[in-house]
Amino acid sequence: MKYKKSIALLTSFILMFNLSACGKNETEETVATTTAATTTAATTTEATTTTEEETTTTTTELVNGLYDPSNPMAVNPVSGLQDMNPENVGYRSVAIVVNNCYNAMSQRGISQADAIYEYQTEGGQTRLLCVFADVNEVPEIGSLRSARIMSTDLAAGNNSIFIHYGRNARVPDHISAWGIDHIDGNNCSSGSNNSANGEVVLPTGLFFWRDSVWLSQRALEHTAVSDGAHISEGIDYFNIERTGETPLLFNYVPDNSEDIANSTLTCENLNVYFSPTNDDALFEYDAELNGYYKSQYGSAQLDETTGEQLFVNNVVVIYARITGHGDGTVDAYLEEGGEGYYFNSGKYIHLTWTKDSPNDLIVLYNDAGEEVQVNRGITYICVVDNDEFKKISVDDVKINDAE
Repeated sequence: MKYKKSIALLTSFILMFNLSACGKNETEETVATTTAATTTAATTTEATTTTEEETTTTTTELVNGLYDPSNPMAVNPVSGLQDMNPENVGYRSVAIVVNNCYNAMSQRGISQADAIYEYQTEGGQTRLLCVFADVNEVPEIGSLRSARIMSTDLAAGNNSIFIHYGRNARVPDHISAWGIDHIDGNNCSSGSNNSANGEVVLPTGLFFWRDSVWLSQRALEHTAVSDGAHISEGIDYFNIERTGETPLLFNYVPDNSEDIANSTLTCENLNVYFSPTNDDALFEYDAELNGYYKSQYGSAQLDETTGEQLFVNNVVVIYARITGHGDGTVDAYLEEGGEGYYFNSGKYIHLTWTKDSPNDLIVLYNDAGEEVQVNRGITYICVVDNDEFKKISVDDVKINDAE
């Protein structure tokens, strides 16, 4: 199991010096993007007979310059980093719903995710959707929580296999309507874990469990966990298609985003206000590591397994119309798009965004109407209610007060 934060920190350090459940139909270009690493690696010998121009086309146009043929790893489509096992190319990512309420701290496994969405649920509370390009790299993760329409749509846009523990009553019809592959852990969970030789042993057909330590410390709804090995078994058990297109999450470039390089807007500390319940999603920029440490509820957001504070390379904040549905839950009308911000390298830009349907990616545009260049790395995406647009703070100043 590799440690994603270590990779993120190393990548950030390198970037500083370089800065001066159903599959969906994607474009032919996307297919080329996600298979480029394998294609290039498999044809290294053949490539020696091609011209330099042809080689450049293969490595630059198909993967935005992200692929280094001297690196034995493949390009991770979720982060843009070249840190993925080549054997995972052509396989779908998984997106896992994780509890984010105060009574469920601390969490496990979040520091290893390739991307994280934080989004609002009922009562202004937020949850996380942790995306892993390779299910085999998922550590023990939790506590797991139930699905909402919004988390379903965020997972579907990446063609991820959606992993949740329970669901709102409207979710099954929505999943069926849009052909979204998923596993509901609430339907295949044991009681507390039964360990043998350090491994969790579950009866056939069960892939989730309640952590015995957490059961003694917190309420039942904050104790569900699983890991990559068991989720992988569940994928096979429920005959979910593993292979499929995994598009680049954003328009990743190696370390040379023109949008960030040309920005004059600086940011050392970012506070994303979701609601009175979650009013301090705080990102503190570390110039030496060229990334952001995440805090919430007045303290560092830690991964209980590693003891590490959550660290990311990019922060994307998008604002959407989020309203109550009348059943105690909320819906986000992501197909309407909206505005937002992209933060990287101590700078930021204003943006607009679109997501045409549940099965489409979120696409970011700069103020010139061009797709935003996002520096590769672990990305944290905040999906926030339009009503809170004026409450985002950069270096303790609400940047939208004048609007």
